[in-house]
Amino acid sequence: MASQYISWRLSAMFALTQMAEGAAWVLLAGHMGALGFTGKQISYVFASGALASFISPLVAGWLADRYLSGQRFLAACQLVSAPVLLAAWTQTGFRGFWVAMFLFALIRLPAMTLSNVVAFYHLGRSERFGYVRVWGTIGWIAVSWGLSLYLRLWEDEAAHLGDGLLVGAVIFAISGLYSLTLPHTPPGAASGRGNGPGGAPPRPYAFLSAFGLLRQRNFAIIVGIAFISAAVSPFYYNFSFLFLTDPHAMGLAPSTANWAQSLGQLVEIIVLLGLASSLRRLGLKRILLVGIASQAVRFGAFALGGPAWLVIGSIGVHGFIFTFFFIGLVIAVEELSEPEYRASAQGLLTFARGGIGALFGQMAAGRVYDACALPGGSHNWVPVFAVPAVATVLTLILFAALFREQRPAHAASPLPPVAAGERDIEEAD
Repeated sequence: MASQYISWRLSAMFALTQMAEGAAWVLLAGHMGALGFTGKQISYVFASGALASFISPLVAGWLADRYLSGQRFLAACQLVSAPVLLAAWTQTGFRGFWVAMFLFALIRLPAMTLSNVVAFYHLGRSERFGYVRVWGTIGWIAVSWGLSLYLRLWEDEAAHLGDGLLVGAVIFAISGLYSLTLPHTPPGAASGRGNGPGGAPPRPYAFLSAFGLLRQRNFAIIVGIAFISAAVSPFYYNFSFLFLTDPHAMGLAPSTANWAQSLGQLVEIIVLLGLASSLRRLGLKRILLVGIASQAVRFGAFALGGPAWLVIGSIGVHGFIFTFFFIGLVIAVEELSEPEYRASAQGLLTFARGGIGALFGQMAAGRVYDACALPGGSHNWVPVFAVPAVATVLTLILFAALFREQRPAHAASPLPPVAAGERDIEEAD
């Protein structure tokens, strides 16, 4: 069992990291809308992360497996993120903004993988992962509420939606300095080895070995549903804020819409705290089914467009989507991959979710959004959310039919073996 001291250190790591992430992302779609970006341009900015993931997480996983200490690599990513976000904050045109966000994505994506690697190494098989990771959600909520209060200070709230990027830059700098003080996480931390297996020299491009895991049926299915989830997610994350603030849709003020969207993180805290017991009682497959079904419910409620209580209430199921779906994917990858390639396997998951899946979804979401434009600047929101709702229901059916739950052969899980059906996750909030 990890010591209480280590658990609190890792809790603070997740809190600071997610505060910085939340500050940068929660108001971003609204900021781009206020700058006059089209649906395609908004999607192109979010797709910069997908393009970055073709390179960044896989190579970062290889470096973390073989050469660089996890905590210093994480700190470097966070410290460099600060000036890049500051540069993005100063941009008002599409090209400059896109370049800055692409550079941010190149640096940010390894940090997503590395925070998990550092946590898994020091927690080992501890059941405390859910209790540690929940502080990331608390950090996200705290900065989201803080930004909502900040927006209330201004008569023209929309003109200050971009200030979240400035706040994110400051918190990333603080987080990077803190990460330098974390306990040492050696190269190859996911396997408990420093370099090559058995003391052998590290093999170049070892991250490519993670692709061999796709020969395993369950691993391939996990990567497949991660891809589909990433493809439908942009429809919600890119345009839900714009839907909530559209005077012809929900008509909420930006600060109120941001408050409403934080309901999902509040539910997430409760679900995260019950993660270990849920895994033991339900197993991986049932938990993933609940997560996928929750995603379908949220899309369905937004496609209906009302009543207001239903739409806002459906935001709360994000807690089940994130915990039972996204975090479950991370844990499942940890179970299904060989010890020496776990960081690389996590990078492959990020590649599937934040890479090809997200890139496909971003391109589709932007085009559907623009195709649904109405005179006067509003949109026909039904197709924007109905398309991903149908895709998610089909994913639910296919996963239920094809996935075969089984007890893992090796036991390097961050949770007890009873939770053989652990679930996996993606990225981030």
